[in-house]
Amino acid sequence: MPDKAVIIITHGSRRNTFVEDMINVARYLEEKLEVPVFLSHNEYTEPNWRNIVTDLLNQGINKIIFALAFLGRGNHVARDIMGSFNVTEFQTWTKSTYNGKEIEVYFTKPLADSELVKLALFYRIFKAFSYGTFNYVEDPEEIEEKTMNYIRDKVSEKLPNLSYAEREVIARGVYASGNLDLIDKIYISPDAINVGLESLKVSLPILTDVKMVMAGIRWNKVENYLDQAGELAKKLGITRTAASIRIGLKSPKIVVIGNSPTALAEVIKINKEGVEVPLVIATPPGFTNAIEAKEELIKSGIPSIVLRGTYGGSSIAVSIINELIRMVSKNGW
Repeated sequence: MPDKAVIIITHGSRRNTFVEDMINVARYLEEKLEVPVFLSHNEYTEPNWRNIVTDLLNQGINKIIFALAFLGRGNHVARDIMGSFNVTEFQTWTKSTYNGKEIEVYFTKPLADSELVKLALFYRIFKAFSYGTFNYVEDPEEIEEKTMNYIRDKVSEKLPNLSYAEREVIARGVYASGNLDLIDKIYISPDAINVGLESLKVSLPILTDVKMVMAGIRWNKVENYLDQAGELAKKLGITRTAASIRIGLKSPKIVVIGNSPTALAEVIKINKEGVEVPLVIATPPGFTNAIEAKEELIKSGIPSIVLRGTYGGSSIAVSIINELIRMVSKNGW
């Protein structure tokens, strides 16, 4: 026999549909809590909570949680129910007596101050405003194209002198980030797009810093050496991502850095050692090393597309390289 029980108390109603609704609530709570849950009412409807309390006490159950299914703290709550136990505080176990028997009671607060209740009511009201008002687009391609057209317009407003290709690359980066503030933070060196397109046309491999970037690129020659980089990282005292770049960048490859500033720094170092790098796309985020590494890349003269500042992320790098791949697949590129 459990030592606790839950009694739901409603105001009560003579309407059967009300009782049916509340029975469903009681069943739900009993299944979730795995303790006996009794539905009761303050007036109009049986069973009355007073009778259930008496029955439970007679069965030896003297710890009762009263779940008050009232919206606000009216007289029924304060006077009729809690007053019967000389209790004034919610959500605390209190010792009391009822009909001469000792009992411990716990009263839940009424529902009006619950954010979940407010939210549920909001959504139900909101349907009256939203019904028939919004023309939702469900086709994924149409959603993407509408969004891209909106971003293209914003890019053209802010940077009116861009070429078509530059606008598309920036728009894709903004699309991936969902942040229009990035429009003037994506740097494209003068030769970056043309060199990148030519490199893709001759099927040059793409080397990535992390597997997440590798997984998102729509190209049949994408390389990542992170799994093989542990030993070299220990030997040289560098990060695994930097070591993976050193393993992979022994011949010209497009490099896409979406996450690791140290991998980007290694690309610049390897380029200074004599390995040609036709294009670097660099969007690593962060407050340490990221800004400095990206600015060093711009100064290096390597053809590059760079998201400056602390902004960044793998998805942005992936979206930019995929845009170049998309261009190559079109006629005329």
